[in-house]
Parts: sequence; structure tokens; C-alpha cells
Amino acid sequence: MAFNKKVVEDSLISCGRHCSLCHKFCGTKIELHHIKQRKDGGEDSFDNCLPLCFDCHADVMQYNPDHPKGKKYTESELKRHRNNWYEKVKNSEGTVITNSSYLNLDKATFERLNELLDSKNLMYFIKQNGFLGGSFPDKIYEDIYKFLIECELPEFEFIDADLEGLKSELRQNMEKLDELVTKHTFGAGIGKQGIPREWEMQEPERLDKAIEDFTNLTPIVTENYESLIKLGRRKLYTN
Repeated sequence: MAFNKKVVEDSLISCGRHCSLCHKFCGTKIELHHIKQRKDGGEDSFDNCLPLCFDCHADVMQYNPDHPKGKKYTESELKRHRNNWYEKVKNSEGTVITNSSYLNLDKATFERLNELLDSKNLMYFIKQNGFLGGSFPDKIYEDIYKFLIECELPEFEFIDADLEGLKSELRQNMEKLDELVTKHTFGAGIGKQGIPREWEMQEPERLDKAIEDFTNLTPIVTENYESLIKLGRRKLYTN
């Protein structure tokens, strides 16, 4: 058997259709995981149900105890992650945050996010250049790294579940962008880097792959950022 209709509905409402681990909004791209597997006696109950995005579900399921690598999620850890997220969704208080303490904390987080990403510099570059317009300053890569480091801090988290979900999605795609910059760009003079020009003649397939990767990802990052900024302005600064 699988989870019944009530358990499914209660779980999806409790998580706001966000992943209970990475917190990104999933919409229909969400799965309900048995924390304790049914083959091990796990029940089809609300307490044993864990909403996850496809990526986190695969991550939770892929651990092989016969060839251990990394650290397996425990059942109690998964429940704590889920319960903490459910509480955040419950306390988000709808479209507009009314609790003044929460509002001030989220305003501070929002302003810090704007400071780190800066739509006139880093995000403008990502949107307009996409890493395909020749060399770029090392600072662009450094600013991406600073944002990702900040995301590791517990205080850099929105109380509001919708804002935190969008920030988590942006973080995941920034991590992918960071990997692409590391993979496809190299030093191009003092304080600059870029896709090597010699690839056009020497490694055209590698150049095509770099162009394809950046072309596919940078619009997604831009859309993530713009959605987060627009929602943040509506939720935090509209009386």
C-alpha cells in the first residue's frame, strides 16, 4: 500500500509543496518518502511521511550500507528536518508577514541578500553576459562564492517559508553555476578569467559544451533571483 489520500494531502499542505530537506518549491515535482521503509515495518502514516524533491529523494535512497560512503540520514534526523520545515511553513502566516519580529529579521536577511548579489553588478553580469562575452573579472566568481558561503550560516535564512524556498532554489542553481565556472573557465590575464579562446580551434566540442551549459543555466539563475526579489518586496515592504 501507499499513503492514503488524507496523509498525502496533509503532508503536502504541511510542507507547502516544498522539499523538507533543501526547502526549494517543488510544485508537482515532489515525492512522498517512507522515513522507515515499508519492508522494515514502516507504516503508511503521516508521521512516517517525508515530502522530498526528486534530487533529495534520490540522495536519501542511494546510500549503500554494503559500500558505505558519506553519512546516511537517520530516521530521527529526517523527522527533525521535516518537523522544523513544517513549523516554518505553519508560522509563515500567509501572503504578508504580520509578526513584527519576523518581519524585521526577514528584512535584514533580504537586505543582506541584495548586498551580496547586487542586481547592478553580479546579477546584471549573469543576465547580460552569461559568461560568454569574453573574459570577466575574478570578482564575479568571488561574489558567487561569497553568496554560497553566506548560505551556510544559520542566520542567513528567511523565517517566511516561501522566501526561504526561493532562496534555497537560487542557492542550488548558484552551486551549479559555481561548478560550471570552475569547469569551463580559466585564467585570462591579471584578475580575469574566461572560456579559453583556443578552444574554438583546438577543442570545439569542449567550447560547444561550455556554451550550452552556460546558456541553459544562466536564465534559470536570473529567473530564480528576480522571483525572489519581487516576492520579497511584496511580502516585506507592502503595508
